[in-house]
Amino acid sequence: MSKVRKFRVKSRLATLAFQSGGISANQALKQADAGLDTLRGEGLVALDAAIAEIDARYGPNAAGRTGEPLEDLYRLSCSVIDMALFVPGSGMDDCARSFCGLVDLSHELDIQAWDAIDVHIEALRLLRLAGAAMSGPQRQSILDGLIQVTRKRVGDPNEFYDRAAAAG
Repeated sequence: MSKVRKFRVKSRLATLAFQSGGISANQALKQADAGLDTLRGEGLVALDAAIAEIDARYGPNAAGRTGEPLEDLYRLSCSVIDMALFVPGSGMDDCARSFCGLVDLSHELDIQAWDAIDVHIEALRLLRLAGAAMSGPQRQSILDGLIQVTRKRVGDPNEFYDRAAAAG
């Protein structure tokens, strides 16, 4: 019977990580923040453009919103999540995640929950305008309200995905 031999290959990353010199984690984070600052203006423009497109195509005054594909709304909500890093502490990322859950569940259940979509659009606008300036409890009450709206109109996303996972 032969013996099992184990090989431990050291990756280039592991080798570099344990070399002396380089920069500390704090320095790397500061450099990353500085790099992000150079993109902040473009990121905020992209964030505002995504919210404007959501409102124009899916908002209460959008003429053909019932004909618009929900996949596009999901994609736009995801782009808000991506750009929300430029407004830290605003709650926009959590709002957009809630929006994605609403849109995904609406699509899966073939429900047109336009009133819930309208509430999420208004919340995005509100958090964009005053999110970081709001107190934590104010921001949290908005986010909790979005969860309640989604549950009331289309159900609990967590329960739906748990049932789908168990069935599939």
